Amino acid sequence: MSFLSFWFVIKPYMFSEPMEKNVLFLTQISMPLRHRRKRTAEELALEVYGSSDEDGGSGFESAVSDEEEMFFNGMDPAQDDPALAQPEESETPTEAQSEAAAANKSDGKKQSSQESQRWKNVDEDDADPFHHAFAPSRNPGSLLDHSREYSPLELFQLFFSLEVVNGLCSNTNKNAALQKQKGKKYKWEPVEISEFLKFCGILVFMGIIRSPRIQDYWRTDNVWQTPFVRKVMGRERFQAISWSFHISDPDADKENVKKEKADYDNLAKIRPLMESIKFACKAFYHPRRRLWIDERMVPTLVKSGMKAFLKSKPHNWGYKLFVLCDSATGYTCDFKVYGTSSPRVTSHGLSHDSVVSLVDPSFLGTGYVLYCDSFYTSPTLFRDLYEMKIGACGTVRENRSGYPRTQENGLSRTSERGSMRWIRQGPLLFVKWVDTKEVSICSTIHKAYTGDAISRKWRKPDGTCEARKFHLPAAVKSYNKYMGGVDFSDPKLQSYTTRRRTYKWYKTFFFHFLDMAVANTYVLYREQCEVKSKKTMTYIDFRRGLCVQLCDAKVKVALPKIVPMDHELERIAGGRRVCRQCKLEGRRNDTSWQCARCDVPLCGSAARNCFRKWHLDDKVKVVKRLHLKKGVRSKGEVTVTIE
Repeated sequence: MSFLSFWFVIKPYMFSEPMEKNVLFLTQISMPLRHRRKRTAEELALEVYGSSDEDGGSGFESAVSDEEEMFFNGMDPAQDDPALAQPEESETPTEAQSEAAAANKSDGKKQSSQESQRWKNVDEDDADPFHHAFAPSRNPGSLLDHSREYSPLELFQLFFSLEVVNGLCSNTNKNAALQKQKGKKYKWEPVEISEFLKFCGILVFMGIIRSPRIQDYWRTDNVWQTPFVRKVMGRERFQAISWSFHISDPDADKENVKKEKADYDNLAKIRPLMESIKFACKAFYHPRRRLWIDERMVPTLVKSGMKAFLKSKPHNWGYKLFVLCDSATGYTCDFKVYGTSSPRVTSHGLSHDSVVSLVDPSFLGTGYVLYCDSFYTSPTLFRDLYEMKIGACGTVRENRSGYPRTQENGLSRTSERGSMRWIRQGPLLFVKWVDTKEVSICSTIHKAYTGDAISRKWRKPDGTCEARKFHLPAAVKSYNKYMGGVDFSDPKLQSYTTRRRTYKWYKTFFFHFLDMAVANTYVLYREQCEVKSKKTMTYIDFRRGLCVQLCDAKVKVALPKIVPMDHELERIAGGRRVCRQCKLEGRRNDTSWQCARCDVPLCGSAARNCFRKWHLDDKVKVVKRLHLKKGVRSKGEVTVTIE
């Protein structure tokens, strides 16, 4: 059991009982398992505190409300009924849960009409749903001029235009002046556009080559140095820009300080850049027909009222974004930052409102198809989208409001793999299908069954396996295919991320916006290559090229010449030999030293360091000894030179 789940179990007891019982409870749960019977947290809490119905009269309440508790567990308080929620190990509703569902349903007439329906079998025919004509408001794909070729830097500047960068520089300079007035002691010169682009280029470089600390990029020792970064910008200057960086106008921030004010904006410190990025995402690319919407976490452990928890994500704690993406390319078309502490925004709930705010027919057009997961899917949302001439498909929870409650001809725990049932309610199609576990899905664009099949391994009673084909609902097949857009977008943002550890929440968002801009830039680049039938660079090669252009392609990086670590001097056994470097320079000198790896005699004194000259000569590429057989010295050497 996780700590968060454990806390939700014990919090009703911890804040409603005297301190003596709290100490007793904590003492018992800290005892080793060999001294106590293994019990659940709820059993132990009931044993120490007694019934949860008792009122201790302490007056304390948990800091986590019931709605926030549901939200942390991935449910929407406005759409989900916690009394109908199934345990994670349960695959189908039990009879007791079905009775609870009927008892907790508020609308009796609606419930009775749903119970009069029955789940239909795969061999029962379903009517073809009505499909809205696909009529996008603009031509899908890249909206750039295809007659010219854009460089990675030019594509990047579509999102970080000179106007946007100039605003960031101006606000950073203002913030630096305020910091100096407060007594901050660091050297500061006003940052300009070209220098800020170099700053962004170094961040992109740091996303490719990761070091644990910022200072490590300016180290000068032979092993860990990165001379490219030192050539572009000094460490003190980079840190000064990082410390002073500010997105919004500091003067405007002084007026937006009281949270009690009606016009208070908790996203004011990121809004200028956020709005410009959102505008650029819409301006230069129009999505194709199939879209997907999902939650995206910007990881952080900083204490903030906007920080959310999602147990289903790799990074549980962070800032949440609702993101609308093109399923074919993973391009981020629009996004919305979750900046409120209440999971219930309107009566329809956060899951409904976030989708409706992102899916705008005036921007997209009509006939689009939206794919989403169980957090967003609800009959109310899908009906509203259908009225907006937008189709939808997604996994659905059985405790969601509007889901059919009837159990007539439903699936059971003993249903075989490949079994399916379906119910149609007007444009809504509800499908249950058994694979490794039961899957529930809702759609407004699919027919229940179109004859598709899927092959799965089937274990025989004797222990052997064979391939068998099972019925595959059309909605499940389509969902698995087009929700794959997540695989294009999220990994690109997580791989080679520019994110660095910081205590300023708006800087965390800046790193994410920078990664989002680079990922979208790469999609535009691929579209350009596809139109011109050119070979496409990989994502990491594209980031490398963009890094060089941001740091100014005219910068000549003179790498220091260093003797490789695996070459070292050793004494020649059995006398002296002719120095090879001196012989190349037209003179003869005998030496008692040689390179241990190359087996080449070289002078190693301070006055005549032929060992260094030999290994740092640009013309010499490889030097080998030819061994005829083990233990026999060869008579010659091979030298490969570069002309």
